[in-house]
Amino acid sequence: MCGEFVCEQCGLCCLGIGEIIRMNEQLGDYVFLVKNEADKKMHLVLISPEYRDIFDSDHSIQEQNKLACFFVRRGKDGLFICTIHSSRLCCRLCLCKDKQLCVARISKNGEEVARVKGRVSLVTEDRLLTKIWRDCILKHPDPGHKYIEHLLTRHGYTVLFYESTYFDREFCSIQDNEYPASPVEDS
Repeated sequence: MCGEFVCEQCGLCCLGIGEIIRMNEQLGDYVFLVKNEADKKMHLVLISPEYRDIFDSDHSIQEQNKLACFFVRRGKDGLFICTIHSSRLCCRLCLCKDKQLCVARISKNGEEVARVKGRVSLVTEDRLLTKIWRDCILKHPDPGHKYIEHLLTRHGYTVLFYESTYFDREFCSIQDNEYPASPVEDS
């Protein structure tokens, strides 16, 4: 994978993972036994002390979305919070990191050559695309939809971004006249 996965707390993973990460049993006030339905393993998790108030008082996400993770809450800043994130065996570490949501697909000559997961994690075997991604996108301070699409189109790629990704909300402040020249040339 090109680029490290960084959780942006957008909620896209957490809101659909409740069927995979299941609270199996409550062992104490803030101690739970959780089953990962994908690998059938059980994990002991603890609600982080800094999130116990919001864990106890706000169940609106689970009420609105039956597929949401049992442990996700929304913070005052609007970001989604994993209330067990600091647990040694946090579900984010044992599942979310490996099963990141695909936010875009990249094609060349009509064939899919890559997927984008998280904000800037690229999964591909295409050498040129990997070089462009490392040299231009990972080093860019604001790699939004427009920048990525403009850059990759110049190299013969087609990019399909899925709707409602966090790219749209925060990472698209570049104007058309601000695109830098690509230092990568096709070989």
